[in-house]
Amino acid sequence: MRNRRSQIKMGETIAIMFVFFIILIVGAVFYMNLQRTSVRQEIAEAYELRAVELAQTISFLPEAQCTESNVVRASCFDIYKLIGLSKVTATPKGLNVYQNDFGTTTIKLIQIYPEGGEWVLYDNPKADFTSAPVTHIPISLYNTTSDIYYFGVLEVTTYS
Repeated sequence: MRNRRSQIKMGETIAIMFVFFIILIVGAVFYMNLQRTSVRQEIAEAYELRAVELAQTISFLPEAQCTESNVVRASCFDIYKLIGLSKVTATPKGLNVYQNDFGTTTIKLIQIYPEGGEWVLYDNPKADFTSAPVTHIPISLYNTTSDIYYFGVLEVTTYS
């Protein structure tokens, strides 16, 4: 009788350990999925932060800034300077000049109101990218010949 009782206790102990390990495995799988989602969010935030950083870098380029009496206007781009800059970066030599600063991104300026031009300031996409989040930043565009401001969007595409 005593032998049978100890066998039952041993079976109960094994069953409890089995349930414990099943719960432990389910918890570990849940935790891993939670971590994977968290890492993806952090990567997405890093790309957005990189896009905003690039937008700030572009807005401080003398090749594109609006200036009046040597005073720089914030978030303003001179249309004629943009045309010149887009022609320069369209060449391989010009692309190499800005490659250290901008890396594998595409940077466009789009005139929204009134509808108008679109200028590709830098275009160097990654050959085998998996995703390409796009960040839009509102800006003003200045036409120096007619002294008129337009509304536009700076579109920064970062490739991963």
